[in-house]
Amino acid sequence: MSTDEMNPEKTPAHLDPRPLNDLEAALDAASKGAADSTEPVLAFLNSLVRLLVPEPVPGQTEYVEPLVLTNADGKPLVAAFTDETRIRPDFLDHAPTVVTTQGAVLLQNLGSELGIVLNPGSAFGFELAADQVAAILKDFRPATQDEMDSAAERDSEEGGE
Repeated sequence: MSTDEMNPEKTPAHLDPRPLNDLEAALDAASKGAADSTEPVLAFLNSLVRLLVPEPVPGQTEYVEPLVLTNADGKPLVAAFTDETRIRPDFLDHAPTVVTTQGAVLLQNLGSELGIVLNPGSAFGFELAADQVAAILKDFRPATQDEMDSAAERDSEEGGE
């Protein structure tokens, strides 16, 4: 291991080995066997992710054309990022505009032909083929605001006893 790899200050921001948010913490825990494999999926669905857009779309936020990469099998994958610091600088040359959306919204809008790659070329990532995206959409859904409010209410009642 070189001294650059051992010194976090010399590591490029997109390769920082420390989790930057709850989604990355869930991915880290799952990779170490410290969490159920569904936790990162649920965290992704309920987290905000960043997409790169080649051209700014003035006044339009509901329809964007995100940066699409190709995996080793030649399948198209939308590039998404857990944090702006996870974006490789060279990706910004092709798509300089960063937009934010919820993970579940992204998956719901991919269609049947696109997969997703989270943090390509960076720390804390994964790749989902189009059929895996379809399976997630079938099996999981984000919590509604009412469900989150009810859970918070139960937690506060249990903590007060």
